[in-house]
Amino acid sequence: MTRRLVAVLAAVLALLVTSHPAAVAADDPAADRVVIVGIPGLVWTDVTEDGTPELWSAAASGSIGALTVRAARSVTCVLDGWVTLGAGNRARFIIPPAPEDAVPEVVPPDTGVPRAEENLDGCLPQESGVNLSAVVAALEEFPDLVDDNSYGALPGSLGAAVQCATGVGQGPVLALKRAGARTELVAIAPSDAAGWTGLVSQCPVTVVSMPELVAAVDRGAALARLDDQLAMLRSGLPPETELIVVGSSETGLNNSSLHVAIDVGPGVAPGYLTSASTGRAPFVQLIDVAPTALDRLGIDAPSAMVGQPLQPGQPRPESLTEAIAELIDANVAARAQGSLTSTFFLMLVVLTGALCPLCLLALRHGGSKLRAVVRLVTFVVATLPVATFLANLVPWWRAGRPVLLLAILVAAAMSLISVLALAGPWRGRRFAPELVVVTVTFATLAGDVLLLGSRLQLNSLLGYNPIVAGRFIGFGNIPFGIYAASALLVTTAVVRAAPARRERVVLVIAAVAVVAVDGAPGLGSDFGGVLALVPAYGVFAIVLLQLRPSAARFGLAGLAGAVVVIGIAALDYLRPEEEQTHLGRFIGQLLDGSASSIVQRKAESNIGILLHSPLSLLIPVFVATLWWLLRRGGQLHGLLAQREWRAGLAAVAVAEVIGLLVNDSGIAVPVAAGWLLVPLALSVAAADRRDADPRVARAVGPDPRTEGVTVNSRDSAGPAD
Repeated sequence: MTRRLVAVLAAVLALLVTSHPAAVAADDPAADRVVIVGIPGLVWTDVTEDGTPELWSAAASGSIGALTVRAARSVTCVLDGWVTLGAGNRARFIIPPAPEDAVPEVVPPDTGVPRAEENLDGCLPQESGVNLSAVVAALEEFPDLVDDNSYGALPGSLGAAVQCATGVGQGPVLALKRAGARTELVAIAPSDAAGWTGLVSQCPVTVVSMPELVAAVDRGAALARLDDQLAMLRSGLPPETELIVVGSSETGLNNSSLHVAIDVGPGVAPGYLTSASTGRAPFVQLIDVAPTALDRLGIDAPSAMVGQPLQPGQPRPESLTEAIAELIDANVAARAQGSLTSTFFLMLVVLTGALCPLCLLALRHGGSKLRAVVRLVTFVVATLPVATFLANLVPWWRAGRPVLLLAILVAAAMSLISVLALAGPWRGRRFAPELVVVTVTFATLAGDVLLLGSRLQLNSLLGYNPIVAGRFIGFGNIPFGIYAASALLVTTAVVRAAPARRERVVLVIAAVAVVAVDGAPGLGSDFGGVLALVPAYGVFAIVLLQLRPSAARFGLAGLAGAVVVIGIAALDYLRPEEEQTHLGRFIGQLLDGSASSIVQRKAESNIGILLHSPLSLLIPVFVATLWWLLRRGGQLHGLLAQREWRAGLAAVAVAEVIGLLVNDSGIAVPVAAGWLLVPLALSVAAADRRDADPRVARAVGPDPRTEGVTVNSRDSAGPAD
């Protein structure tokens, strides 16, 4: 057994060192100049061989990606996009209240464009009508026009990082303008190739606005106009110039999408794009654009830029038509999932919130038939979380009626798991059907990050969305909550089945494997998850070995979590910068002092969600339900007399509480665990009453299903130090 333990530890160490985001190593492109073209609202359905031949040509000769434009608020309007692009970090454009005679008028009253304060918390949804000189004057007099919203952004960082920069149009003012930056602003674009050559040659960075799609009535005509302008610009580019074309923002307040990203120039191989900020081709972010420009020019990005350079040349289909179709499909999937999540979460909150008290009443006052109904209903509900992930094995968003197909897939997965668990050869063993559900859940989530690159979590009902851009790979908060609960319950079952002399070794192997899958860069990549799981396994060991509880022991368990997560992050930090995940980059942010803003933002986000999310309503419901079942005299009180279950349940509680505290939307962690754990607890309670108070067990008599089975009794030992 010792040899096996050493082998497992060695394999895990190798996993931590070698795991990395799925990206193809390539020579870093370099350029003498970088031209960035921002086209608000441009999506991949706009790019066609006949309608936009220049965009098509650029896409064919360069690398392409699905761009998320997420800034410092949920919908990125035009001016938010420009501020974020230049900051290399999420920012937003605001107009603080001030006397009319003190603030230059940004939107002339005769343009017909609504005043800023009437639109999206002071953000102009349209670029047309913005007076260039007025915006410049406003920026100089009131630098608070741009706001980082706790992301630590420094607007205009791109302009300040280079010798000089040229802005063509109105939006680039916000991307380049900053005190001390040498920025030349040109209101009117050149009308011929020679003009573009002269203009682009002046500075190493040129940012160009093409706002033709903003408020366009005839989108086809607007696309033709901007494509002609792009053709003229490309024909005038000096040699060794890299061109980056991005759909820099949304153009409506209710129409979030993935946008166009094209990178073409010297050393840029055709393919898909990715970046270390996403770790997943073909997804990139708007915050990656400024760091890319500096990287190509051989300039170190300032610490306030959290985006990462674009990595071109990732594998894509040989046919450009097929490649663009995949990018369009990625947007369709993200939009389909985004349109469903609010309704789904509301239904789930109502369903589980009502189910718990109703089931408790049925268990307390109902007869055997009603208990059988409770058992079946709660058992099936417990399969819902894993079914939402398994449904993503089929591209449901491509169907003519995607909601219907998704509902059918989820229902089918729930039915199959329920039948497998309730009708299998283990059906006569107590807890066995519930453990089958737990094991299937754990295996699905672990297999997803180990084998499928988190494919099941991306755009799933309980997963994450690339438009929201909170995460692109690994474990999100909701999947982690489910993963942690299922992993600890599976560990409990495995430890309980192991011989007494080997339970410690089994526990260590399980803990190392579970933590490694969760925390390894490129797999789970979950900083907060490791902080929660390591102390949880520490508490598991304390209770299992019946050590005397003390503040020192619990403190050591928490310290172990911090040490492990810092160790994983340090290993990640030692890898090349383009291969690092957010774990390694956090070490760099600690070293340069920029990590404080990240910690502050996550704490503020966590508190805000805790106070305002409907998910918070489920916490007291779940806690009350579990307390009622586990209390003295409750149907599951007998579990607490069994050392392994006592240890496992304590570990689950610790993992979920710490997960709540250390993540930016931490409330999702214990709620997600409750969606699995609470229905299963109700199911066990409804199955029979032999795990209740010992007096109840004696009254009921022995379980005929376990008669003749040797029970592993290891609870006779008293507490030890």
